[in-house]
Amino acid sequence: MTAKQICVIGAGVSGLVSAKTFLEEGYEVTLFEKRQELGGVWERSRAYPGLSLQNPRDTYAFSDYPMPASYPEWPSGEQICAYLESYAQHFGVTEKIQFGAKVTKVERKSGNTPGWMVSVSFQEDGKEIGKQNYNFDFVIVCNGTYDIPYIPNLPGMEEFIAAGGQIIHTNNFNDGSVIEGKRVVVVGFGKSATDLANFAASKAKECTLVFRQALWKFPNFFLGLFNIKYIFLTRFAETWMPYHKLQGWEKWLHSFGKPLVWAFWRLNETIMRLQFPLDACGMVPKQPMNKLIGCSVGLVPKGFFEHIRAGKIRAVKTKIDKFFATGVELNNGEQIQADIVVFGTGFLQDIPFLEEKYRRHVFDEEGTIHLYRHLIHPHVPQMGFVGYNYTFCAQLSAEISARWLSEYVKGNISLPSPQQMLEDVTAELEWRKKDRPYSFVSGACVTPFTFHYIDELLQDMGLSTRRKPGNLLAELMMPADPSAYKNLRQELQAKQQPSLNDSAIAKLQKRCLRQDETSTHSYINH
Repeated sequence: MTAKQICVIGAGVSGLVSAKTFLEEGYEVTLFEKRQELGGVWERSRAYPGLSLQNPRDTYAFSDYPMPASYPEWPSGEQICAYLESYAQHFGVTEKIQFGAKVTKVERKSGNTPGWMVSVSFQEDGKEIGKQNYNFDFVIVCNGTYDIPYIPNLPGMEEFIAAGGQIIHTNNFNDGSVIEGKRVVVVGFGKSATDLANFAASKAKECTLVFRQALWKFPNFFLGLFNIKYIFLTRFAETWMPYHKLQGWEKWLHSFGKPLVWAFWRLNETIMRLQFPLDACGMVPKQPMNKLIGCSVGLVPKGFFEHIRAGKIRAVKTKIDKFFATGVELNNGEQIQADIVVFGTGFLQDIPFLEEKYRRHVFDEEGTIHLYRHLIHPHVPQMGFVGYNYTFCAQLSAEISARWLSEYVKGNISLPSPQQMLEDVTAELEWRKKDRPYSFVSGACVTPFTFHYIDELLQDMGLSTRRKPGNLLAELMMPADPSAYKNLRQELQAKQQPSLNDSAIAKLQKRCLRQDETSTHSYINH
């Protein structure tokens, strides 16, 4: 496959690292971003009060651009946005971005010239100020799985709004003053819903949290001592969940070792019930922890369960049936007076601009995403999708996905037949529906198998999955370390030189890992 002109759609984490990766490979890159700033979910207009990173700082950095050491262990949304701006500026991506550029259509070019025509509407203050069509050899879709806020359409919404009530999605909640002294209902139990309920507990007149099921929430520090990255962001932790391709130690663990697996998860549940007043609050999830760990898992906001226990947050396990002029009616028949209803009900996944005959390959009738390695579809030529999955380390999986795509475009990856790729996708989706139903999320939820996914991409590229040569214990027990992947490009170049054998490549990898740490941080004193 040959390509020179690359289109990237979306300037969030995935779009920025995709543009950077293809730029360093010598391609002409144009990045379209419909908003006026970069950042995706971290873009300032989308940040709700108190938004912060769930990952510890260093596990969310790009491999070759660490976050500033001055950042706290869990940086704020504002700090992450500043970091992404600095990253884009440093690697020459910013100058390739066209802001206020909404992609309206992507369709195959006619004739003998392969590629795509991308139609763009340029907008300012919500109004179109111009249109233009562009031709590209390859398109990378990075519009993200957090782009289309979902609010259920319930009876009585118009009446509630007409009477002065407000309905907001957490994605659009960026002014905390609107809830001061108000009666607030928050819907959901994911990160944004619990964050905003916790915020409303000290700002609003009343706060009610309406949720369908309680989920396991985790502290920043287990028992107040152990950083969560040492508990759940390691290869060791990942092995306690049965992957659909079990090998080696994991194969034994999830057959003969099942009693150990059972004990491991019950121990973690006991720790959570001791550390948080889950029983006293009536918030113990019905499903075991190993069933619920997935893309809805999150850190508990500080004081959240204490607020529930003290009555500052009234938690009701049910759903909203309908609205009326001054509030909402729940499924249990209870009516709650409300001035503002905030929905933390997630996002829809779609590619509305993609030509329909190709869009139907990516999304089935149920909205499930069908992509090989979450990156390509064999019947959608010259197009890749980065960020169409959820992992514990989104920036790292996006970075390695972008590297995989660049190797794919250059023809350096040996792929199965189209039929085999589709069979692999179907088999994985069926496994997720059966074994991981609570974390399916349109088939895009890779969590908690981040390392497994990254390893598969590395193996496709012919690279070693061992990132700490000679130290198996550290490989297994230490948290995800993006810097261990910073030299993938050099490793690929070395692999493609016939004069270098596997031993020489291994030596190169070790030498890169021993580089002076100060050189890594020298350019990010921002």
